[in-house]
Amino acid sequence: MSKIDDVSLGTVLRGVRRYQPYLLVVAAVLLVVAFTPGTPGPDEQAVGTVGDGPGGAGSDVVTGDRDWDLDGDGEPDDPDRARTGPGAGAGPRGGGGRGGAAGQDGEEAVRQRAAQGGMVANCDPATGRIAIPTRHAPPCVPAHTGDNGGATYQGVTGDKIRVAVYLAQGNPAADAILAAAGADDDREEVIAQHEQYREFYLAHYEQYGRDVELVYIDGSGPAEDDAVGRADARRVIDAGVFASINAPNNAYVDELVARGIMCFCTVSLPVEFYHQRAPFVWSTLMASTEAYVHRAEYVGKRLAGRPAEHAGDPVLATQERRFGLLYYETPAGEYKAGIDFFERELARYGVRLANRLAYEGFPNIAATQQQARPLIQRMIQDNVTSIIFAGDPFGPIFFTQEATRQRYFPEWIITGSALTDTSFFARTYDPAQWRNAFGVSMLSARLPEAQSETMRLLQWHFGRGPEAEGTYGVIRGPWENFYRGVHLAGPNLNPGTFRDGMFNAPPSGVGGITSPQMSFGRHVWPWDNYLAFDDMTEIWWDPQARGEDEIGNDGIGLYRFVEMGRRYLPGQWPDGPPRAFDPANTVTIYDQPPEADRWPEYPPPR
Repeated sequence: MSKIDDVSLGTVLRGVRRYQPYLLVVAAVLLVVAFTPGTPGPDEQAVGTVGDGPGGAGSDVVTGDRDWDLDGDGEPDDPDRARTGPGAGAGPRGGGGRGGAAGQDGEEAVRQRAAQGGMVANCDPATGRIAIPTRHAPPCVPAHTGDNGGATYQGVTGDKIRVAVYLAQGNPAADAILAAAGADDDREEVIAQHEQYREFYLAHYEQYGRDVELVYIDGSGPAEDDAVGRADARRVIDAGVFASINAPNNAYVDELVARGIMCFCTVSLPVEFYHQRAPFVWSTLMASTEAYVHRAEYVGKRLAGRPAEHAGDPVLATQERRFGLLYYETPAGEYKAGIDFFERELARYGVRLANRLAYEGFPNIAATQQQARPLIQRMIQDNVTSIIFAGDPFGPIFFTQEATRQRYFPEWIITGSALTDTSFFARTYDPAQWRNAFGVSMLSARLPEAQSETMRLLQWHFGRGPEAEGTYGVIRGPWENFYRGVHLAGPNLNPGTFRDGMFNAPPSGVGGITSPQMSFGRHVWPWDNYLAFDDMTEIWWDPQARGEDEIGNDGIGLYRFVEMGRRYLPGQWPDGPPRAFDPANTVTIYDQPPEADRWPEYPPPR
């Protein structure tokens, strides 16, 4: 694609038609700034009842023996801090206690127990996981007979788990993006999609004799309004539920947590957010703190102390790398803590930033355009050879244009933030700049959409696709966490046993290429982890590669996945220069899943 001049929001939106789940994820990531928390005060602490501490299997922490300083006070954090946090206190209901049906002895022990029998009927003894065609199937649990304990927690009875589904009221910018992305499913289609997942999970995951009753709560006002969040949370509380799927803002989350109600919501907030509300808030993707661990390790091991050989300017290419950070920020500065943590991690590798420059981005695209010139000028003045970009996917459109206008051609270090690592968006960036882009990504090496896990599972079970074609992908994430945790908690369901089951279960997708490794607890991270993703991969932009982007548009320019998409856990990034711009042993799109990602085959249930 040639250089884009005078790009407007309308131009971009017209280009993102049918972007579907990918753009939905970025909308969630970017809109989360409306409820990114500061340091919580006494009234914000979670007081719900849980058990006596997680039963997590804290072995095989890849990050090794580290003195972590999450809060930046200069003192190592207590590694068991989250185990005794405010969520462990007394609350409005009794219950809790150590539990969880999944064992703590790892995947091999689960397979051995499965082979001995006594597990749920749909257990595959060869894998020790339930028999659905995915490498992320949860471990088998013992077959349930007899009494399930009845009302084990608020919102739970002997035959029912009551769950709220929050349907947020959008804002104009978000609505425009979702509609342009083809994600304009109406309310009835969205509800039908929730019901479709309910049917799927109840058919395959153990619920111990309980059905799941869904209560739909429509947002009463703008999602970014804290007063609306608190008011709507009180409606959810009055509904007498065990959990909420989705949340409009942080005020809503804290109202629920204060009353011991679980929330399957939020997107990639710092680790501290989840610890302060443990064990009530669970999410997908990766905590921002964890992503910065990966990014710092990549910069420290692969880039620091070496010439900026991939800069487009031959003079810069001979100089030792000098890093500048360009990052998305809110007017209130809510991302500062994460950036501070990133700087502390970089310091472990002897890396100091030449500058760290914040910009105001989506949905204020006009602000990004206005800031592009002075920020790029600052990069030039500070002799930055390599720009680390951690922002929204629209920002590079304007920053790369401005860099070319100022005849400045640095390296662009990709951090995997908010879809900047998708070929769709990369094709909108100035090609004279993005030809020098490389770095890390949470996204996996690509497969055709028909082979994506969610589409395959729906087709396998129902013989048809999703009810909500635009939003089915992101609707599934919270439900997968919810039903997995209920399956693993055992019959005595409460937040404590839910946490223990999730923490005890072994990681899934280990060694995958076209899907991430996922785990909860301390299997990988040296802290209690309440988000799913563990690993990342290395990518670079190939301006000559031809193929389909993520929505099927044929064109020039694709990301290449280094070492055929190999993924790294924290602590595993190799030393030595990056493999960027060497096409050997790389892939853009797999025709078929690699051997490491072959899922087990089972007859469809109908």
